[in-house]
Amino acid sequence: MAAPTPETRGIPRGRLVALVAVAALVAAAVVGLAALATDDGAPAAATETTPSATIDPLPGRPLIALPPAEGMPADPAERLAWAERRAAAEPGPDSALMLAAAQVAAGDGAAAQATLAAVDDPRAAVASALAGYDPADPAAAIDRLRDLADAAPEDAFARFSHGVALLWSGRRADAEAELRAVRDAEPEGFYGVAADDLLHPQLPPGYPPFIPAEDAGTEDPDALAERAAANPNDPQAQVAYGAALIAEGRRREAVTAFDAALAVDPGLVEARVGRIVAGFSKDEPAVAFGQMGPLVRDHPANPSPRLHLALMLLWLRDPDTARAQLRQVAEQHPGTRLGDAAERFLAAL
Repeated sequence: MAAPTPETRGIPRGRLVALVAVAALVAAAVVGLAALATDDGAPAAATETTPSATIDPLPGRPLIALPPAEGMPADPAERLAWAERRAAAEPGPDSALMLAAAQVAAGDGAAAQATLAAVDDPRAAVASALAGYDPADPAAAIDRLRDLADAAPEDAFARFSHGVALLWSGRRADAEAELRAVRDAEPEGFYGVAADDLLHPQLPPGYPPFIPAEDAGTEDPDALAERAAANPNDPQAQVAYGAALIAEGRRREAVTAFDAALAVDPGLVEARVGRIVAGFSKDEPAVAFGQMGPLVRDHPANPSPRLHLALMLLWLRDPDTARAQLRQVAEQHPGTRLGDAAERFLAAL
């Protein structure tokens, strides 16, 4: 996700992102999408009305969303200078695409198209179509992106970019259909996660984290995978592996790891918590809350359910209730890993 979006109402996004390590560059793809959120920034309640198939067009051009590169600044002006240096030092398609994306973010679509003109890479055609988006007449760019997406239906970048252009033009229903297709095709990929973020702009980007109660000594998923495989009857080894998988964005694999822990110890509360967090859905967050709430009720002395309930509340932009839950964890479990985590979140809020 790219540069920070304008502050939306609710949780200060920058603070939360810093704490839970949400990828900093996908947020740029969400710039301007507060038009899809509810007026108060809270999750929209279920109603009998159907959202309009169209919305007012969003201002400016849609941004070119690329996976983050090491060292990329969040500030658009700094990013442009960084991309220019990179393109000079490491010429090639990747650097050219990064430069074009930075030029579009800086408001210079013509420069981006010039940068991309000589790039022999299928992604360049997609990026150039986005850079040439005309807010006064978006049809040409949308048609070009549709053709590129249709020609390569498994190309997540092309389909995502088509969905973004549709959204910018105000064609909400068409955009959501395309973005859902991208998300469902690769829910854990860069564009799948970005698409889910665009589909739910009222929620923070990414997904709630899982914090294990014990320090596993390493966060390397490969090392923890080996440990879990070597100790199949050690539920804590499976929990540690599941935690690492969630941190890597591999949430479906994390569910399997937590299931392995529960197969050994069906009553292990932490594994049940991890499984709920790994299965959190922005489409249906009530499912996760319906599972976590009873764990908080039935295991009041265990800090894991309450802490992760609080984190999910942050994802629903309910900081007041989350703060109360975090404060209870911090007060009842001082000096523990989860108690310290609660203190850090409280300080960030």
